[in-house]
Amino acid sequence: MAMSKLETGEIQKESISVVQHIVYRVPKRNHASMLRLCEEASDIFRESGGLRHEVFQLINTSVPLGGFASIPDIISAEKDEEVWLELLHFRDRKHMKEVIAKMEKDERCE
Repeated sequence: MAMSKLETGEIQKESISVVQHIVYRVPKRNHASMLRLCEEASDIFRESGGLRHEVFQLINTSVPLGGFASIPDIISAEKDEEVWLELLHFRDRKHMKEVIAKMEKDERCE
C-alpha cells in the first residue's frame, strides 16, 4: 500500500506523545471537497493549539506485503471510495482535551 500525503502545515518541533488517528471512507467524486475540508480543518487545528496535523490519502496497490493487509481492504472500501488517514499530534492527553475543547467551540467545526 502506498500513501499520498497532503501537506497541511509546518512541523512544530515540540514533544509529541499522543497521536490521534482517524480513518475516513470518502466517495471519489468528493475528492476536491475533501482536500478543501482538510485544509480548513488543519487551520482550525493549528489555531486551537494543535502541534501537527497530517492527512494522507491511502492508495491500495493490490500488492501484498509479506502477509500485511492494506487499510483500504480492512475497512471494506468500495471501488468508488478513497480511504483517508488523518493524524492529530498533541503534547499529552491534557493538551489533546484542551485543543478539542477549543475546536468544539469554533463555529467552523459545526
